[in-house]
Amino acid sequence: MGAMRRSLVPTELRGQARACVEVAAQAALFFRVPSEAGAFAAREAGLAARRAGEAAASAIRSRADSRRSDWLGLSRFFAEAASQSAAAAAEAVRFGLRGAQLAPLAAGLRDAARELEAALGAFGDARACAELVVSAKRRLLEAERLGRGCRDASLDGPDAVLDLKTRTVLRRLGGGADAWQRAADRIVELVEVAA
Repeated sequence: MGAMRRSLVPTELRGQARACVEVAAQAALFFRVPSEAGAFAAREAGLAARRAGEAAASAIRSRADSRRSDWLGLSRFFAEAASQSAAAAAEAVRFGLRGAQLAPLAAGLRDAARELEAALGAFGDARACAELVVSAKRRLLEAERLGRGCRDASLDGPDAVLDLKTRTVLRRLGGGADAWQRAADRIVELVEVAA
């Protein structure tokens, strides 16, 4: 029996990715069925993701790896995406937003996050990894389109205060989408170097 091949992706980074996917999942659930308990679950998942990110960064810094700075950058992008998702849910609760129009956007971010986590799992297979990243980027582009639609709809509304609240939450979700996009780009760069 041959020796097991060691994963090219730091184990702690994969753990952080799983934790960040959980934040995106909790945020998507919150936006589908808004509640204080759902926002709390997203916040708790965010705290767990922060701890996982700190552990990943520490482990990556201690590795003798020529791609250490790239892995650290990817870790930062994951951390930013998780932070923005948790903050979006918290702000929506604080503002009393119950906008169902945000649910598809949050679900798209969750699905893209899942695919990026899977891309890390498929890192040794450049083709499979690339397919997952491309699919995630498609989802992120769709999420951005939905975000623009929500923003435009809120501008057309008669309530300026509601518009400001909605745009604040949309900025958080948009920040998460941007961080996931940067993570996807970094994964592609890492795969190209590894190939």
